[in-house]
Amino acid sequence: MPENLNKHWTLREALYITFHNWPLLFACIIIGALLGFGLSYIWPSYYRASSNIYIGLNPYRKFSDTNFEALANPKYSNLDNYHYWQMSQLNSAIFMDRYLAATLDKLRQADPYWQTVDVPHLRGMLETEWRSSGTWSMIANHPNRLFAQQAARAWSDVIVEQVPQAVTAARDTFRIDQELQANEDAILQATLRQRELSAAQKDLHEWQKFAQDKPPESTVEPATRWQLLAMVTRLADYSPVWMDVLRNQPEADAKAQAFLEWIDQTLPLLETEAETLHQHILFLNQQQIELATQYSQASQKSLSFSPNIEIQRREDLNPLKMQPSSTLILIGGVTGLLMGLLAQLVIITRSRSRL
Repeated sequence: MPENLNKHWTLREALYITFHNWPLLFACIIIGALLGFGLSYIWPSYYRASSNIYIGLNPYRKFSDTNFEALANPKYSNLDNYHYWQMSQLNSAIFMDRYLAATLDKLRQADPYWQTVDVPHLRGMLETEWRSSGTWSMIANHPNRLFAQQAARAWSDVIVEQVPQAVTAARDTFRIDQELQANEDAILQATLRQRELSAAQKDLHEWQKFAQDKPPESTVEPATRWQLLAMVTRLADYSPVWMDVLRNQPEADAKAQAFLEWIDQTLPLLETEAETLHQHILFLNQQQIELATQYSQASQKSLSFSPNIEIQRREDLNPLKMQPSSTLILIGGVTGLLMGLLAQLVIITRSRSRL
């Protein structure tokens, strides 16, 4: 050891001596890694069972997902975001209690062991591996090979059974939404028509009262005549009943009595249609309530899935025995390095104290 180390000991010189004694550090790392590797064989191992399914999604049909776009959080701005949002949504959904409870029911029918397992415990055994749409691996980890295989297979079966039900509900949600919009338009059109009929009835009744105070043979001013004709003819829908009204409209030189008779023919038609519209609007409003209820139920069942998702069962892979070899080797190597550095520090300190 240099003499000046005794009088002026610095960290730089200690590090210089330590790392120049690299064979000792390397040996400590190797010994620690070997000990970690050996420990991995006595460390408790577990089995990893995988069951593969296929997930398909057509992101170019996202234009039909306006209902589901409103539920996305965070909002997506392009096809890639839409694709990833749907895959993340699906990944979160399959860990929900409703899926895991169904999985546990299936497992309890297969083996009495699962009677002692609850949903949180089962959730801790399961994981997924996926990058995008395509092949997804449903993974179960358990110390027992058979139980790991049972859990992965049962979970995959439940997903393949229940996800299509949610997708069907998503398609129903989209269909019901279209029906809701069409029903709203029908209510709006019927309400506007009802208001027009009511306004025409009111105006015709007022003109009747006005004309009845005049002599029957009095003439009708051209402006009034055109107003009366427009008031009735704009409501005509060219049905046979309306065609009779249009054919019987008074001539240009007709007297007030002729217009009164024509209005007497028209008013019952307006009243009948107004009553029919009133009943139709009541029916549409009731239908709107029923559709809204169906929409709410279907939306909850859909779990905000896209109606464009497809899912298929694939193969079950043989369970793999998993040992933490790489982790313990890494820990062992790092521990060996730290022990080597500590040994070097002790050597340097003792050498300095002796001198």
